[in-house]
Amino acid sequence: MNRTLRLALPAVAAVIAAGAVVAPSALATPEHQHPQAAGHLSHQEQHNRMAAIAVLDIAFNKHEPQKAAEKFISPDTYIQHNPYVGNGRPAFIAAATGFVKQNPDLSLDIKRTVTEGDLVVVQGLQKLNTSDRGTVEIDTFRFNRKGQIVEHWDATTAVAATSANGNPQV
Repeated sequence: MNRTLRLALPAVAAVIAAGAVVAPSALATPEHQHPQAAGHLSHQEQHNRMAAIAVLDIAFNKHEPQKAAEKFISPDTYIQHNPYVGNGRPAFIAAATGFVKQNPDLSLDIKRTVTEGDLVVVQGLQKLNTSDRGTVEIDTFRFNRKGQIVEHWDATTAVAATSANGNPQV
């Protein structure tokens, strides 16, 4: 093997190895930034996904929690796992209405969704006003066969001022 080739092979191998590690991670982010791209879902999963996005949009961007609840939350069964909100559609309406009134500049930027069967997970960035750094919000909804939300979990964390890795939190 000639000297140039022998010296170049380790460098080429390192570039290929680095590409194999970096490229999938770098390519994964853009494809997950389009909450409307979900052609692989069943009709029911697509309906549930769109309903999860819509209930959050109507309640927290359009500031109409009652309209959102009446359209998407089951009137008979709504189990809430947020420890500060009661079970049932009226409890959701009361809590969300109070939150929206307390934060008139509230917005929720939906970043991505994950849908599997009767579950939809929505990740977004909530801001109380334009100067707010924001809160990462993850909502998980369970749907019944009628396409109504019957259960909800959420988790939130404040957006950090700095990042050790340079990647956004949401």
